[in-house]
Amino acid sequence: MQIKRVKISNFRSIRQADIEFGDITVLIGTNNAGKSAILEAIRIALTRRWGQRGTGFTEYDVHLCEARPDPKIGDPVVIEVELQEEVANEWPDNLHGELEDIIQLDPMSGRASIIMRVSCLWDVAEESFVPRWEFLNVDRNPLAGRGARAVNLQEFFQFLPVFYLEALRDVSDEFSSRSQFWGKLLRTVQIPENLERKSKRIFDLLNRRLLDADPLLANLATGLSHISRVAATDVPGQADLRLLPLNTWDILSKAEVIYQTEGGKPWLPLAKHGQGVQSLSVMFLFKAFVELILGDLYRPESSAVLALEEPETHLHPQAARSLWRHISELPGQKIVTTHSPYFLQHIPFRDIRVVRVEDNGTSVSSLPRQFRAAIPHIPALDAVVAASGGLVTYDRGLNEVVLFGTLPQNLYQQLIIAYNGRPDTVTLHAALRALSDASKEFISDAELDQLETFARRIRGEIFFARRWLLVEGQSDYHLVHGIAKGLDYDLDEHGVAVIDFQNCGNPEIFAVLARALRYPWLIVVDGDPAGQGYLAKIAGRSFSQQEMARRAHSLPAGYLEQQLVADGLQAELKTILASLGNANAANLNDADLISTLKKDKSGYAAVLARQCAENPALAQRMPSPFRIAIQSLRGLR
Repeated sequence: MQIKRVKISNFRSIRQADIEFGDITVLIGTNNAGKSAILEAIRIALTRRWGQRGTGFTEYDVHLCEARPDPKIGDPVVIEVELQEEVANEWPDNLHGELEDIIQLDPMSGRASIIMRVSCLWDVAEESFVPRWEFLNVDRNPLAGRGARAVNLQEFFQFLPVFYLEALRDVSDEFSSRSQFWGKLLRTVQIPENLERKSKRIFDLLNRRLLDADPLLANLATGLSHISRVAATDVPGQADLRLLPLNTWDILSKAEVIYQTEGGKPWLPLAKHGQGVQSLSVMFLFKAFVELILGDLYRPESSAVLALEEPETHLHPQAARSLWRHISELPGQKIVTTHSPYFLQHIPFRDIRVVRVEDNGTSVSSLPRQFRAAIPHIPALDAVVAASGGLVTYDRGLNEVVLFGTLPQNLYQQLIIAYNGRPDTVTLHAALRALSDASKEFISDAELDQLETFARRIRGEIFFARRWLLVEGQSDYHLVHGIAKGLDYDLDEHGVAVIDFQNCGNPEIFAVLARALRYPWLIVVDGDPAGQGYLAKIAGRSFSQQEMARRAHSLPAGYLEQQLVADGLQAELKTILASLGNANAANLNDADLISTLKKDKSGYAAVLARQCAENPALAQRMPSPFRIAIQSLRGLR
């Protein structure tokens, strides 16, 4: 059983968020964007108990803005958690039996789903924030009767235990007898009774010999025995000095992990190793906990959820790159936050959630395989679904239309017609229109596979950037960085990722990726047929003429070398060629100059870029499409 979707309203920085989750979900974004708020919302919703006061909801958990300066006034905090089977009967029979009162079944597919809501509102009479947990039906109304029993929540939590590991993982706490993992693991250790008795005799004997070895210890033990003279009542007590554990539990409670970094190096406790090793050890402790005793502590069918903050903390780049494999192998569902571009390089695109702060609070963007709209089922819908060839289905377990790809115009019109003539037609048409608009951002698995191959080296850079600038190749990449510095707009300092798309895929995928994940973007291409072909392909992905005019720039004279010569930069270019060893550079005519430059695109472009960075006057003479694009990046949305 896994979390499939979480809807959050009015919680901390989040005004409204609708987030889908998979086996692994990775949240990225700047500090204070809302990543930890998402983890905390899940933790609160899935670890509290029915009717419990003091749940952790405070006035600081309520979303505040200019329209709502007082947390005690306004809409409640609401967190809805959805779980659903991928296929019918995926969940164990025992789970179905124990949770049958809260499970909703899709009569067509047979898939089971559970919807749980926790809300919190200021109660004037109670003078506190009062929480409420409830399970919902497909219409998002609270279940009544047996579905409203308190025991349902207790059973539900047994099947879906949630564990939270903060970014600052202290092995002194996590490997203590009081910890959530280590302590429980130690308490499950069973020592045979005969070994327990034998161990105690050995401890007692050795303790006595140690005391007898030095008169100081014996005298100290005798002095402590005077306690009995003060504290004793009818029967005198005794005091002794214990140098060894009293029993086997005392030994187990003081157990610690020792680690040797390399052969020949000393064995040391974890706390004496670097922070990177300590952080990793806690994650592997969780793995051992789940694999060894989770089923004993909860249910054999339990599925753990691990909320993990910044697993790359204190790791060097190579270790951060390899960390993804280890995280993916951890048991249960993982929800991870990260700030590491190295860790991000190996994460599949669909597992990434981009979290950012906008005017209305935190927003979350992703690349879903499907798009959903909450629309009631009507008989006329069945014919549309049947004719769609699997592109559209209806989920009766959640009362939602489900779309697997981009919605064609003819199919959109059929859906609009099917829902005509109802009292809620306007609302339903708006939901279908939003579904159609969202589906334009769809990127197929095949297209993402291309990016997996070509864009791995830049993935960490572009997803942690604020804006994207697409250019054709390496020479353009060098040049725009130099021009921007000369124009006093350092692209790195302002969070602009320059993507040389010919080396990383194709521009249309990056454009659609930017739109889906809400990255502001611009593109500069050559004015030749190839460059115009790139723009045509982008426009073909449902980008309007107005948006293309705002985001796309092309070199009017053709490709880059033609444009530089057309802009009168022959003298500078010839000087660069001469510095690179071309003895005949000064005698080249324009055609030969262009041809020579093309043969060493990256070489001359790197030198020209450096000169532009150092000479603002030269930067101002560079091709205008580059300069206009760089200026347009300022405040681009």
